[in-house]
Amino acid sequence: MKKVLVLVLALALSMALLAGMASAEAVAGDINGDGVFKVGFSELDIDGAWRVTQVESMEEEATSRGYEYVMTNAEYDTEKQVADVEDLLAQGVDFLFIAPIDMDAIVPALDAAKAAGVPVILLDRQATGTWGEDWLTTIIADYIQQGEIAGQWIVDNMGEEEVKIVEITGVVGGSDVRDRAQGLRNVVEQYDNMEIVASQSGEWSRATAQEVTENIIQSTGGDFNVVYCHNDEMALGVVLALKAAGMNPGTDVKIVAIDGQAEAVEAIIAGEMNAIATCSPRFGPAAFDAMESYLAGEELPEFIINPEVLITIDNAEEQLPLAF
Repeated sequence: MKKVLVLVLALALSMALLAGMASAEAVAGDINGDGVFKVGFSELDIDGAWRVTQVESMEEEATSRGYEYVMTNAEYDTEKQVADVEDLLAQGVDFLFIAPIDMDAIVPALDAAKAAGVPVILLDRQATGTWGEDWLTTIIADYIQQGEIAGQWIVDNMGEEEVKIVEITGVVGGSDVRDRAQGLRNVVEQYDNMEIVASQSGEWSRATAQEVTENIIQSTGGDFNVVYCHNDEMALGVVLALKAAGMNPGTDVKIVAIDGQAEAVEAIIAGEMNAIATCSPRFGPAAFDAMESYLAGEELPEFIINPEVLITIDNAEEQLPLAF
């Protein structure tokens, strides 16, 4: 009986030690020495399905791993985001995740974190500064590649006809907007039959993209046959604008977008959109894995890249369960 009891106690102790490994590593990084490891996340906004899913993914991961966690929403206000980070630091966070609104405007926040000795990981956006000094790593999609994937779909599916492209971008100033625009141009500018006839910001919003597209239809007389959108939410607004103008989305005008939102995948199945380069918002597992690797003494790479998939009518049904 004693042997059995000893074995049970040893097993229980082993399980407790294993369960405590992550928290022990966290306490080792406890900046304030209060025995509590608090993680902060400065989100740039919660403005659609993509951001909502990102926020949920981060919170779920923090909770499942047992961290104290606090998030702020900058509401696309760069000054508020700096103030949010300063507030998180004042609350005594030991680690920061930041999704920057603007590459340059976030610099004072990074400086404040560095002065406080709080490590930072950037999520889905880049910042002005130096990797390894101002932040540990950037967990990000390859936004240039996403634009190139979209551009290549246009090349492969529009043939040699004259192609007039309208681009609906996100909010200007973000590294993702810059890179998605560049990716498209890397491909289509190689072809004489392809021209970007308009490029305007839809501000990541369905309603704004619809309004912008309506204005472009009026100014061009509807003389375009492809719309490239920097996210699905805006693409769904484009669908509405084209329908209102008596144009057929998906046939008269091809629509190519980025993200992988369920409603947009359903639009592909319905024939109203044509292609999506995916960009998963589920950053939680990769973010907390990277944090714990750093706390365990591992060096982090400059970038941790999320993979992309091209969704078309050929695979939309199988991709729909993976959409957000």
